[in-house]
Amino acid sequence: MRSQITRWLLRIIGPLLFIVFLWRTDLSLLWKALANVDWWPVALSLALMPFFIIVKAWRWQVIMRELGLTPPDVWQLSRIYTIGLFLGGTTPGQSGDFAKALYLRAPHRPMPSLLFSIFVERLCDVAAMAVLAFIGLAALADTLDAASKATIQQTTITVAVIIFAMLPVLLIRRSRNILFGVLRMAVPRRWHTRYDGITQQFDALNISATSAAVLVLSTSLSGLSTAIRIALLFTAMALTAIPLAAVLGSTGQIALLQALPISVSGIGIREAVLIGLLQAHGYASAYAIALSGLFLIINVEHIIVGFLVSLRHPIPTGTDDHA
Repeated sequence: MRSQITRWLLRIIGPLLFIVFLWRTDLSLLWKALANVDWWPVALSLALMPFFIIVKAWRWQVIMRELGLTPPDVWQLSRIYTIGLFLGGTTPGQSGDFAKALYLRAPHRPMPSLLFSIFVERLCDVAAMAVLAFIGLAALADTLDAASKATIQQTTITVAVIIFAMLPVLLIRRSRNILFGVLRMAVPRRWHTRYDGITQQFDALNISATSAAVLVLSTSLSGLSTAIRIALLFTAMALTAIPLAAVLGSTGQIALLQALPISVSGIGIREAVLIGLLQAHGYASAYAIALSGLFLIINVEHIIVGFLVSLRHPIPTGTDDHA
């Protein structure tokens, strides 16, 4: 009971931040910013949802196949992924991920393996968003002198490349075992048993080089689709003073911070990132709140579409083969 209360108390940090931001915002300027939104880029961003879903479903299918789980076709996985977005956006914790596994549970697809496939799929997203976040850090160097700017940008881009290069390293067993062996030497001896238990969870994952390349490609397309959808929202508000690298960076930073259990659907966390970004480029916080509202429209789209799909395809309750 106490742990549940603690989790909910943590979750309200984000909404409390949002209330503080809204309280300090010039509401007349907020309404003006919303009134001047160009809704065509917003509509295009919403229209890209199917591509966003299909790419992620394709990636999930590749992961499941490499784990020997006999995945269904991409269209069925797209449907399940959409329902997962709805449940993930309306329930606490990782209910959406668990529901996706329930839809596919079968004698030849045990729950632990399905949940692990979802974990790997999430890992791919984290890698893509981390790359975008570091690209954004490079954009922050614009105010520095030429030498410092070049150093920071080279460093952050190098780190971003290393992070993304680590994805295939973790997916292919031989390279992963080498990496885990090197890291084990840095782990205190008393923690070796726990460390080995964690790394052994990856033993079932042995993706071929070809499939790893496909996963890198699909992850790149997934990150690109997310970045384009977000960039269109900036375009809708004519925020032309913000460089593209900073826009991409904010996309990654928001995605990573929203994973923290301190908010509900990213409320408050999203505004904190956007306010910092826009104020750094001369825009009032009201524009950040308005932009956050456009972000919310995308989340609402995911929830509504996922809800409608779930009405036609409710979560199975039995243990029969559902796919």
